[in-house]
Amino acid sequence: MGWVLPTGYDDPDSKYVNETTAYDNDLNTFSYHDVVAPGVWGSYLIVTHASMLSNQLRFKCWVHLGSQPGTVDIDIYHDGAWYNVYEGVYDVGGYNVKQLGGIYNVTKIRIRVRNNDSVDRGLAIHEVQFYEAVAATVTTQAVDQIDEDSGRGNGNITNIGSANPTKRGFCWNTSGSPTVADDTVEEEGSFGTGAFTGSISGLDPGVQYYVKAYAYNEAGYAYGGEVNFTTDKVAPTVTTQAPTSVLPTSITGNGNITATGGENSTVRGFKYGLTQDDTWDAHDDGSFGAGAFTKAISSNLLANTTYWIRAYATNTIGTSYGAWVQFQTAAIGAIPTGTMIVICSDYTGYTYKAQGSETDDGEAYTGHFTINTDLAKKQGLTTYKRILDLHLYFRCEASGTAEIYAKRDSEASFQYLGSVGLTDVTEPAIIVKHLAIDIRAKDYDFKVSFGNACRFLGVVFEFIPEGDR
Repeated sequence: MGWVLPTGYDDPDSKYVNETTAYDNDLNTFSYHDVVAPGVWGSYLIVTHASMLSNQLRFKCWVHLGSQPGTVDIDIYHDGAWYNVYEGVYDVGGYNVKQLGGIYNVTKIRIRVRNNDSVDRGLAIHEVQFYEAVAATVTTQAVDQIDEDSGRGNGNITNIGSANPTKRGFCWNTSGSPTVADDTVEEEGSFGTGAFTGSISGLDPGVQYYVKAYAYNEAGYAYGGEVNFTTDKVAPTVTTQAPTSVLPTSITGNGNITATGGENSTVRGFKYGLTQDDTWDAHDDGSFGAGAFTKAISSNLLANTTYWIRAYATNTIGTSYGAWVQFQTAAIGAIPTGTMIVICSDYTGYTYKAQGSETDDGEAYTGHFTINTDLAKKQGLTTYKRILDLHLYFRCEASGTAEIYAKRDSEASFQYLGSVGLTDVTEPAIIVKHLAIDIRAKDYDFKVSFGNACRFLGVVFEFIPEGDR
C-alpha cells in the first residue's frame, strides 16, 4: 500500500495545538508546541493507526524560527512496547525517511524535538506518516513437462504488493503445505506482475509431490495455492553380488533392488548361463520393494564349471538387470578338515581362486609351492642354486595382501622376504612384484601366505647354478 496517514493522535502533556495538521499530508502546515528553553526537549506527540505491517516511517519537523536545527527523537510501538527508531539531527527541507530495522506490526509513532537554539523557541511537527508493507499476490498453476525425476512449475505474480518482489520461485515436498523451508527453486531480481516458471528437479520416480509458487518482497513471503503431481514410474534399479554357498551343483544367488522405480516389482530373480547369456532363469513372483534378495539355485549346474549370473527385477514399466558376475561351482569330493586348496595356473593366465577348507571357511589359510634343487640323491651331485631375483605375478583383487616366505635346506622355519598388495585401481590387472633376494641353497621351499582371495599366476626365478661332481 505504501505511505499511510495516521487516523488519530494523543497529546499526553497537552503541549501541542492543531494536532491533526501533523498528519494531513501537507508539509506546509504543522502542529505547534509551546516555547521551550534552549537545550530542552519538547513533549511527545503520538499518532496512531490500526496495526499494520511496516518497515519504515517518514516525518518533517523543525524548531520554529530557530537559527539552529533541532534534534528529533522518534519511536514506534509494537508488541506491547516502545522502540527507538532514530535520535539525531534532521533535514528541515522535506521528508526524513527512517528504516525500522525490521518489519513489525506497528500501531503508534511518537515524536519530540529538542531546542538546540540559544534562545527560547517553539517546536513544530509538520508531518508524521506510517508505511504499510504489503506482500505480493501469487497464484500457482498445474505442473507440466513431468518425467520420472522432474517437472516444470508454473506461477503468476498478479500483484506486486507494496514493492517489487526480489525473489520468486517454487517450493515442494511430499507431505503437503510446502514452504521455503522445504526444497525450492528460486531466482533473484526485481520482478513485476506476470507469469514465471521453474524447474522442479531431483525427484524420485512414481512419487506424489505438493508444490506452491511464491514471491518475496519487503513484507515477506507470499504463497500461491497448492497443486500436486506425480512423477513418472520407471523400471527398477538392480545390482548383482557374488553368489554364496557355492557347492558342486548349487549356489545362492545374491541381488539387490536399489530403487523401485516408483512401484514394487512383481518378479525378481537371476539369469545365468555358461556365457553372458540368459540361458536359465530362477525367480520369485510377488510384490517386492527395495532391498537385498537371495535365491537358491540348483538347476543346470555342474561341478567344477564356470558360469555367469546376473540379478533382475520387473515392474509394470519394464525389467532391469544387474551386471554379470562370474562364479565357479565347487569340485566334487569332500575336503577334510584343515586341508588347503592350493593355487594352480598355466601359461594362459587361467587360475583357481584359493579357498579355505569346508570346515574352516572364513579363517586364515595359506598355500605354498616348493622348488627342490638337491640332485645329489639321484646323480651324486652337490648342486646349489643362487637365486638372485623373484618376479611374482598375481591377478588384482578387491582387497588383501600376499606375503612371501622362503625356507632353505634344513632351516626349521620360513624367513619373510616381502609382501604384495593385491589391489589396483584398474582391476582386473596383473600385479608384478620384484624381490631381489640373493640367497643360496641346495633346495628351497617358497611359501605364499594370504588370508583372502588370491590368484597366483606364476613366478620367474633369476638364478645361478653352482656345484661340482
